[in-house]
Amino acid sequence: MVTRVAGRAEPGSKKIQTGIAISATELCAVDIRLRGAGDRAWRAPLDPPPTEGASWPSLTSALAGLANALGIGSGTLAVSLMPPLTEVRQLELPPLRDDDLQRLLLRNAARYFVGARGAQVVGASAAGRRVRSSPAPVIAASASARMMAMIHVAAEQAGFVVAAVAPSETAWAAAAVAMWPAVAKQNLHAIIAHDDRTDLLHVESGRLVGLRRFRAGAADAAMLADAVGRAARVGIAGSVQPRREIAQALGALGVPTTLPASEWANASERADLLAAHFAGSDVGPVLRTEDSVALERARARKTTTITFAAAAALIVAAAAIELWGVHHQLDLVRRQRAELRPALSSTLIGRTTVEATYRHLAVLNGIERSTPQWAAVITTLSKSIPSDAYLTAIRSRDDSLIVDGLAEHAARVFDALEKAPGLTDVKAAAAVRRELQEDGTALDHFTIAARVLTNPPVRGTTTPASNSAATRGPRQ
Repeated sequence: MVTRVAGRAEPGSKKIQTGIAISATELCAVDIRLRGAGDRAWRAPLDPPPTEGASWPSLTSALAGLANALGIGSGTLAVSLMPPLTEVRQLELPPLRDDDLQRLLLRNAARYFVGARGAQVVGASAAGRRVRSSPAPVIAASASARMMAMIHVAAEQAGFVVAAVAPSETAWAAAAVAMWPAVAKQNLHAIIAHDDRTDLLHVESGRLVGLRRFRAGAADAAMLADAVGRAARVGIAGSVQPRREIAQALGALGVPTTLPASEWANASERADLLAAHFAGSDVGPVLRTEDSVALERARARKTTTITFAAAAALIVAAAAIELWGVHHQLDLVRRQRAELRPALSSTLIGRTTVEATYRHLAVLNGIERSTPQWAAVITTLSKSIPSDAYLTAIRSRDDSLIVDGLAEHAARVFDALEKAPGLTDVKAAAAVRRELQEDGTALDHFTIAARVLTNPPVRGTTTPASNSAATRGPRQ
């Protein structure tokens, strides 16, 4: 017994969809609320669609009986159209957008579909990757617009709303995905056996990408084997006797087939029941009327508008949050600056004081570097004058030096100071006088002037040229 897909909720709602499969002679419905039947299925015979008029009375009566069996006054239908009410073909068309492809098929329905007479309702789904400037494979479907209108009118009169209409091939492809899920995610060939023909569906990545038809039973078994290939994975469903014949013939040709799992055993024996179970699927083409296309466009525009409005609102909200964050950060920075201002002011004052101190130190260092080292000068004088001479006075101003002293020979003192390191411009500041001392001896009294070098040369270097040109004072 199958109950997994016997009734489905509409996307975005809690309503249960009733799946129905409509053929020229019978209506098959599946719903979980059909508790009287073990397979949750309900059937009603139909008269062939009328060739004129806008109503299908037998379909209206069948749908009214279905509503009575379900015990509802209103409901939602997902419809699968069985052949020959719809025609499905694999075509090679220019790489167009879905709306443009829909318009192309609608304007040229008689060109692409053999049974197209009068106004048509079409649908298409891509059967492979679209390549620019190259024909794109599509699975296209068409049905009479008058028949689609009769289905909608009959459903409305019985209290139903039609949610989707698709060819039975789309439902069978969805059934193949459900019955052989592991294989259908990659590459699967599904055979649907009928009493009058055999349908070969090619499902790849869960989408219907190929469709071919052969004669019933094992008549075209060799062609089937060539179409699927010896290494293909093949699932088979449909009427029991033709299915058994095809499986045996393909097995003899080296092409094994796989039956559905036990949970799908009952549903897989009737193609219309399988189509009703998976009505409303979109793994293949879906028939869309002009009203449904306009409604989808309106919904798309509404969704786009809502999306843009939401995006704009989010952008404004994000900008407001960002602005608030910036102001919050600015307030934090202001508070932190206010807290740091006293410490910074004292630091700046201390830095100014330090800079002033460094400037004073630099000046003092400059003065110190430019000021003669008088201790060193006195040491130089004491080492340079002869042993029989001695100094009585030392006077200085800036870098000038004047010494007074007594010696037996003042000329020796003058010569010694000329050679002394660190002294230049050595000359007599006064005349040399011979003075009588207390012990009765006489000594020369000399007064010598010189300029002290701030960077005295190392002892042993050449005496400055100015010393060699120095003049000795007259000796008395």
